[in-house]
Amino acid sequence: MGFWDSQPSYPQNADCRVSVKATTYQKGRWETAARLKGLATAGAFLAWAGDMVLALQRAYEDQSHVHYDALHPEGFAEEGKRKEERARERERREAP
Repeated sequence: MGFWDSQPSYPQNADCRVSVKATTYQKGRWETAARLKGLATAGAFLAWAGDMVLALQRAYEDQSHVHYDALHPEGFAEEGKRKEERARERERREAP
């Protein structure tokens, strides 16, 4: 597939638009990155990058909890309470 074979870059159910003000340098870099990833537009690259950052943030938070638990071993009951609290926090973050 060549760079000229443009394909839709967004899911069919994407209906929200976000305005971004970028410098000429940023816009050029985003367009180049989009082409290298096989995406049709700079906007598609920004959407992909945003999703990636959110996934990495979630993984970081989950691993931080695992690390904290390893450093602070507690009884089974306390561990269960922490897991429930984290599950509620995760649900609250993911709620619209």
